[in-house]
Amino acid sequence: MRSARALCFLSALLLALPAAAQRPHARSVPLQRPRPREVPLETPASPAPRVTEPAAPVAPPAGTAAPRAAAVDTEPADITVTVITYSPGEEVFERFGHNAIWVHDGRSGTDIAWNWGVYDFAQPDFLQRFLSGDTKYWMEGDDAYRMIAGYHDLGRTITLQRLNLTQAQAASLRDFVQWNSREENKYYRYDYFRDNCSTRLRDAIDRVLGGALRRATDTVQTPLTYRSESVRLTDGLAPAQLGIDVALGRPADRPLTEWESFFIPMRLRDALSTVTVPSANGSAVPLVSDQRTIPPTSGPVVSIPERVPSLSLRYFVLGVLLAALAVILRVLGKSNRAAMWGLALLGMLWSLLCGVIGVLLIYMWAFTRHVFWGWNENLLLLSPLSLALVILLPAALLRSRAVRPARAFSRIIAVLGVLAAFMSIAPGGQANLAIVALVLPMHLVLAWALSLALPAPVRRDDRA
Repeated sequence: MRSARALCFLSALLLALPAAAQRPHARSVPLQRPRPREVPLETPASPAPRVTEPAAPVAPPAGTAAPRAAAVDTEPADITVTVITYSPGEEVFERFGHNAIWVHDGRSGTDIAWNWGVYDFAQPDFLQRFLSGDTKYWMEGDDAYRMIAGYHDLGRTITLQRLNLTQAQAASLRDFVQWNSREENKYYRYDYFRDNCSTRLRDAIDRVLGGALRRATDTVQTPLTYRSESVRLTDGLAPAQLGIDVALGRPADRPLTEWESFFIPMRLRDALSTVTVPSANGSAVPLVSDQRTIPPTSGPVVSIPERVPSLSLRYFVLGVLLAALAVILRVLGKSNRAAMWGLALLGMLWSLLCGVIGVLLIYMWAFTRHVFWGWNENLLLLSPLSLALVILLPAALLRSRAVRPARAFSRIIAVLGVLAAFMSIAPGGQANLAIVALVLPMHLVLAWALSLALPAPVRRDDRA
């Protein structure tokens, strides 16, 4: 019983990679750092600005007492707001980047960087809450120069975008983040796609703009999906990338609006530089008045592809190699008992892995709050039915026992895999062709191996 629990626990950790990969890296900032050097202003080419129309301020969420956005610009010109974007790092939890809002208040002499990506492994039941989709995150502020220097020391490229806000808007944002950081307001249920450190920052900016940022981007359709962005950003980290592709269901394949794509900090950074908003006199001005980049001076260079990598071919090669090994063992097994034992062991491990993952996918779909794990067509490939072959397959191959049920289960599993293949290429199907290419060859070979004539069972009289 203990070994079974340990196996399930380890499998759950492996399947938790999609969420772990998208956790912001918090509490990693050194306490004492000097101010970074000034860097030249960069003016990269960008698309033509998108003009937004003025509107009334967005009301705070129901049941809250958040400070309202100021309507009249009566504040002294000593508050500036800068969006800080940290590029992806080498570790899996750094691949999705991070961001913060830097509020400089000249009157109080403070420079605070506010971010919504703080968590603590020491929280009670942290792992259980994390796996169930009920993770508790919070926002807090830190010295902006310390935070920037800390990420700079980690080798991360840092982009600073000063926002072209009126003083009334800047003061409103300052008041909002201070209110949000109070003990009674700072906690929230983290969702790695719909409610994370970047979407919270996006919403805070949009609030003081009266909804202008959302109006400019929420109707712009993109070819991006939650799956494609996750797969793209984890390229080069094969276990995490595979875990994400397996765990995400059909809801993760819906095309995103530009507004929704801002769950990635770098997407928000790029969009901010193209948006225009109404100024105090009503004229349209760029939302970003000044943009600077601090390049890394040390650390590994992390290269993120601009396009989603094609995984189908690389997974197909891996799947075919594994299936070819099973074919060789089955052919040799006709005259070599050791080869048949090798095939039985390989088939057992494969069936155990597929079955356990299938059970976890069902559990995550039915009993957790991970919305994007639901309606997962990978269950046709990674079915709990495979667990039956853990016992039936070695019994059939090595002792010619339970041959009929072993053949029946292997054929059902293979047929389900073929069905998953057809669904993956059908219009509106789940984008899981790469998983089909990886898993289906082995399912077909196991069904074939069991369909061949098996040696007669060894009788007790023959052993003497």
